[in-house]
Amino acid sequence: MIELLLKSSDEDKRFLVFLQLFFLFWTVFGFFYFAVEHWVIAHFLDSLGSRLPLYISLIGLPVSLAMFFTTNQLVRWIFTGTMALTIAIGLAGALYHLAFNATDAGVSVFTIAGFLEAFTDPYRPVLAALAHVNVGAVGLVVGLTAET
Repeated sequence: MIELLLKSSDEDKRFLVFLQLFFLFWTVFGFFYFAVEHWVIAHFLDSLGSRLPLYISLIGLPVSLAMFFTTNQLVRWIFTGTMALTIAIGLAGALYHLAFNATDAGVSVFTIAGFLEAFTDPYRPVLAALAHVNVGAVGLVVGLTAET
């Protein structure tokens, strides 16, 4: 992608590639942050489901970094697939934290008060799981719009 920025012949193309690089940096920072966060809070219990966010962060970080230095179509498709998987894991995590952790607190997510309480309590990180969706969606846009 950096090479595309340097080779851009007109201003519109250069601006588009600059925006793609900016959003690519967003994904790199997000995956780095998620990996550190999941390691610090020990978000890897005995179940595979609790380890998936850490694993996808450890896979997404080098793949996102590789996108800076290559325009290879294979790397782009691996990156795009990783972003789609990140979105899926983030949505699954948000649903898990919304449904099961709200039940642990004795509230129902089928009521407005219970739904809002499930979002606002810091011990039920629904929004943290949705951060994975955000990073994956931004990366997916970059992967689908990047040129080879």
